Amino acid sequence: MTLETLATEAGLAYSYMGGIERGQKNPSLNVAEKIAKVLESDPATLFCAPPKAK
Repeated sequence: MTLETLATEAGLAYSYMGGIERGQKNPSLNVAEKIAKVLESDPATLFCAPPKAK
C-alpha cells in the first residue's frame, strides 16, 4: 500500500501522512485509530518499537 492510498483511505491529507512518516507531525489518538483501521491492525501496534533483527 502506498502512503497516498493509506492517506486517502484514512481520510487524511497525503502531506500530513508524509509528515508523520518523517517524524515531523505527531498524530492524535483519533488519527492513529483511523490509520490502524485502514491497516486492519490494533492502534497500539503503531506505538511499538519494531522487532529487533536477529
